[in-house]
Amino acid sequence: MRKLKKFPSHTLAAPVESRQRRMRSRTFRSLLIAVAGVLLLMAALAPRANAALIAYFNFEGPPTAPYPVNLMSQVPPGFATTTLILTDENGNPYPVGNTFARAGIPMNVAAGDPDANLTALHTHHNGGEDLNVDIPLPSAGVFDVTSVSFAYAANGNGYEFVQLKFSTDGGLTFTNIGGIVALPATGATGATINISVPLGTTINVNNLVLRLSFTGAQSNGNDDMFDLDNIQVNGIIVPEPATVAGGLLGVLGLCWYQRRRLIRSLRLRRT
Repeated sequence: MRKLKKFPSHTLAAPVESRQRRMRSRTFRSLLIAVAGVLLLMAALAPRANAALIAYFNFEGPPTAPYPVNLMSQVPPGFATTTLILTDENGNPYPVGNTFARAGIPMNVAAGDPDANLTALHTHHNGGEDLNVDIPLPSAGVFDVTSVSFAYAANGNGYEFVQLKFSTDGGLTFTNIGGIVALPATGATGATINISVPLGTTINVNNLVLRLSFTGAQSNGNDDMFDLDNIQVNGIIVPEPATVAGGLLGVLGLCWYQRRRLIRSLRLRRT
């Protein structure tokens, strides 16, 4: 009768221990992959530093009553739907009789603007009458504004200065952004003004209103004095915290589910 060869117990345990180590190694690698996936998603949802055109006003299209030009934003090329509000230094509606439509200024036209550059907002007889151009931005999404720019044409008695301001309470109170910017006389040729906004100034503001405050006009007649055209608001679009949190929770839940499936699979293999 042939005798069966006996193996030491440690020779049988070695392959089992080796398989268990490999299984633990696979589990650890799977968890690393899950963590890497979460980090990649966080990077994907993080705010991009690429500037985007938030709002754009070229004054083309049907007039916004009672004013002689269109005060609504153009979508596209911008994406925020809003309407300019014109007021004087006392917060009253800017006098309609001091405005009319003029030929467009061929400067600061947004890329992709489908409209012909035909119209600009003109003001005259504005001696002592400041012009506030308010830009309300909707609360759907978070805007970190990086710059506001516009084209203008001014004669000697037109507006001489502009200052950018912002409101966090829907336009009740305003805070200055930077200093007063001079508007040199340009004649009919026109010029462009670009005002930078420090990063983080307008982020997480749900009732944001920007204001271009024009001052220093001395015109008391009907001569052409000041034209305004092609206002651009550029900035960074930041995902809402709820969107980021929801996406991360979804990925974490998926990773946890896959981890449970992996553990069950390993247990079945052991049996």
